[in-house]
Amino acid sequence: MMKLDQLQQLVEDKGELMVMSETGEKFELHKHNVKFDKSSDLVEIDAGTKKYWLLPSKISYCWIHDKAKED
Repeated sequence: MMKLDQLQQLVEDKGELMVMSETGEKFELHKHNVKFDKSSDLVEIDAGTKKYWLLPSKISYCWIHDKAKED
């Protein structure tokens, strides 16, 4: 189980972070498109035409990808 502070620190340190929700959805977090709301314990992702809100407790795992395209 991830915590909001952990996610925020990883994005800050690495610049970007891939996460997978417990339902299998993948999201890419970048410093420029993500906000961490401590009052509601939500991660807000601004994907341009859509916004997503994630509960850190529902994130199964995270990783840093090292190439432009995932296999």
